[in-house]
Amino acid sequence: MEDQERTSILVTVTKSSEKGYPYPSKCSREAFEWILENIVRTNVGRFDLLFLHVQHPNTPDAEYVAAVDMLDYFDDRCIQIGVAHFSWVARGVDPKVVICDQVKQMNADILVLGNKKRASIQRFFNRGESVIEYCSKQAECHVITVNVKAEAAQRSIVLQEELDPNSSRRNLLP
Repeated sequence: MEDQERTSILVTVTKSSEKGYPYPSKCSREAFEWILENIVRTNVGRFDLLFLHVQHPNTPDAEYVAAVDMLDYFDDRCIQIGVAHFSWVARGVDPKVVICDQVKQMNADILVLGNKKRASIQRFFNRGESVIEYCSKQAECHVITVNVKAEAAQRSIVLQEELDPNSSRRNLLP
């Protein structure tokens, strides 16, 4: 049987805004579950899941340790289902730039970002480009945002590709 090329999926992980460290955010957990249900399914041997958490360089060491503990949630789940994985904490001033740099460094095929829907007024006052907007334009791979609704029971997907339509990039999904 011919060996299939493995697909690397980089998932960004944020801390819970309600509980703080060492709990991952609802967006991160929902994005991970979406990947398992819709991409990996039973093809665990075809994928490498990469979990990235970004912290500011001045973050205290205790929070760095708590972030590593937070990533254990994803490590443990990957071990349970038998999918190859790697997790790490990167430090940088601007998370969106760090994420795109890590995508390139790790040669990821797909970047997955969890997205908590915010009210229009919050989006209006958010000055500058969001992480999702920036990564959709700058990441050197396919970008998927998993929208988590307030009820958290329903999940939807927005596939955003900023690739040239004439690109010879292979189909990444089974």
